[in-house]
Amino acid sequence: MTTTNRASRSPARSLSLLLLAALAIPAHAALAQAVASDPFPVGKSTVEADFGGTVLQLWAYKPASYTGEGFILLLHGASRAAESYRDNAVGMADESGRLVVVPLFDQERFPEWRYQFGGVFRPDSSFAPPEERTYAFIPQIVSYIRVREGNARMPYLLAGFSAGSQFVSRMMVFMDTDAERVIAMAGGSIVFPTRDMRFGLGFGGLPDELGNDERIKRYLALPMTVYIGTADTATAQLPRGEAYAQGVHRYSRNIRWFNQAMDLAYERKWPFNWRLVIADGPGHSPRDMFYHPQVQNALFGHRPK
Repeated sequence: MTTTNRASRSPARSLSLLLLAALAIPAHAALAQAVASDPFPVGKSTVEADFGGTVLQLWAYKPASYTGEGFILLLHGASRAAESYRDNAVGMADESGRLVVVPLFDQERFPEWRYQFGGVFRPDSSFAPPEERTYAFIPQIVSYIRVREGNARMPYLLAGFSAGSQFVSRMMVFMDTDAERVIAMAGGSIVFPTRDMRFGLGFGGLPDELGNDERIKRYLALPMTVYIGTADTATAQLPRGEAYAQGVHRYSRNIRWFNQAMDLAYERKWPFNWRLVIADGPGHSPRDMFYHPQVQNALFGHRPK
């Protein structure tokens, strides 16, 4: 049964939640108790939350095995089918015992330049400030989930599939997070650690403080997992044009992305904290990737039994 919680539409309650999360300090006891008494319900649910005047739907699933150990924030693909992504992630949640939350970034308000490319460059090619980028919603969503679950430091994984993988790989160029790990699944185009490709595909064209060697070094040190299926070789909806420099299909692009990053880190003697996890068999299917035995390896480094 799907539960829709519309209480978060209240401006006062939404503001209180965001202030608590942003300040990360103990709140008045009565307010803290009220917030902590409203966790996500067990099973499937849908919540509407107001983030600074932008209302987002959060499609959630909490398994019966949940013990509050953490959550997975999952970014959907270009289909914008957040409900379907949530449903496909049920097995992943049941096995890990973690809450899964899929925010909906709809096509109308978040077209490609605002979703896949994070709103970094506006349609007129001007560079947007951090607070205007779509990436700014992620720490707000994380704080909202933590407040509802009553744990201001609850661990989480940040994962994205396809267009969601594009989102998280590009977000990592700009933002630090306290995610345990970032899992980039089957991205059609990604950010290679080079200035020879413009942003979207690489670090080229960014202000020096975001595209210099220190930023690339930081990028390679992030706890990132590249997760790709061996049969993800179809070209339907594959980013084209300059993206062909990354490979002819998603499988080749993701393998090349990881290998180029690993080689550069080795050559420069930089820290390298990425992992490559290959799922034997799946094509470009979130369900097949989420139910594959290798998914727990992608998320937590646990080898299939």
